[in-house]
Amino acid sequence: MVKAIIISVVLLGLGIAGMCVRIIVKKNGTFHSQDVGQSKAMHERGVGCTRSQDRQAQRGNPLRLKVNDL
Repeated sequence: MVKAIIISVVLLGLGIAGMCVRIIVKKNGTFHSQDVGQSKAMHERGVGCTRSQDRQAQRGNPLRLKVNDL
């Protein structure tokens, strides 16, 4: 039981270290943004941020919920 916990902690540590190699090694390294609104490939496909698309869809809707009225 203890051996399994130690092995799992070591594997988790290796996994986290592996994901951080780029940040640790590269000067000013960062993860790429995972946000759909900032993805060039998604913009090319016509997919935008969910919040922005919802806001655009609700803009002309007379039955929309108005946050200030709640």
